[in-house]
Amino acid sequence: MSLSGLLVVNKKAKMTSHDVVEKLRRILNFKKIGHAGTLDPNALGILLICLGKATKIAMFLTEYDKEYKAVIKLGEATDTCDQEGRITQVKDDLKIGEKEVREAAESFKGEIWQTPPLYSAIKHKGKKLYQYARTGKKVERKKRKVFIKDIQILEIRLPYVKLKINCSKGTYIRSLANDIGERLGCGAHLFSLCRTRVGPFELKDSQNLETIQEIQREGGIEDFLIPIEKILDHIPSVVVKNSFAERIKEGPDLFAPLVLSSEKEFDEGQTICIKNNENQIIALGKALFSSDEFLDEKRKDRLFEYTRVL
Repeated sequence: MSLSGLLVVNKKAKMTSHDVVEKLRRILNFKKIGHAGTLDPNALGILLICLGKATKIAMFLTEYDKEYKAVIKLGEATDTCDQEGRITQVKDDLKIGEKEVREAAESFKGEIWQTPPLYSAIKHKGKKLYQYARTGKKVERKKRKVFIKDIQILEIRLPYVKLKINCSKGTYIRSLANDIGERLGCGAHLFSLCRTRVGPFELKDSQNLETIQEIQREGGIEDFLIPIEKILDHIPSVVVKNSFAERIKEGPDLFAPLVLSSEKEFDEGQTICIKNNENQIIALGKALFSSDEFLDEKRKDRLFEYTRVL
């Protein structure tokens, strides 16, 4: 059996992203499976799973923005910024109004700097931060710039606040919960989290592992896989001659006379797809010139720098 494409999985809580991959390998009896972007074990919601040839494009899927529904608990901070950690601050008498909570949350809209949680998978000198934390060793955690496109308060029932967050890749909702608590002066941690969207992929379109197992038992998962061409539809592409497409595995240089057409405009330095004339994506990489210049047959320069060959 040869599978290729994207599966949008609704992950349960208490499972790591790697657990999901291993479970799917057993369900589908297929080894070439990987995930595009991790989801904390205690979180649930969308996890993008790549199968077969689609594992080669996982790196292009991590750039998507994300949407979450989160519940934070005010008045209690922890060393992991979620409910699994050791409590480091408690404030029982919460004299905080709804207006203050809304103002504190909305103050994080836009570009912000975040310090990753002590217990996270970010690496420092080759080791993950949580590995240092487990041994009690303190290491410097570099702040990272992220973008909060929108943050809405859905419900306030103190000490709990339910939020809807639309953010860039690399945003830690645990850190955001902790920062909101610090802004209010009462401490806070992430109580629960659900990822409801990754780029164009929504929770309503996902399948849980039990459903996937049933689908596989009844005839196979192929009809539920999203093809590579649809996954990467947002990336501009150029169509090349068959004589070039047939040699793509060799990584030949691409020159203007070999380009048949371009789909969507693009700028120099932008990621683009290379397609054969059957509309199949055969490679991805960086455009060394703009889309207008790609079609100039007088140009003698190499046009494309490879990142992935499919």
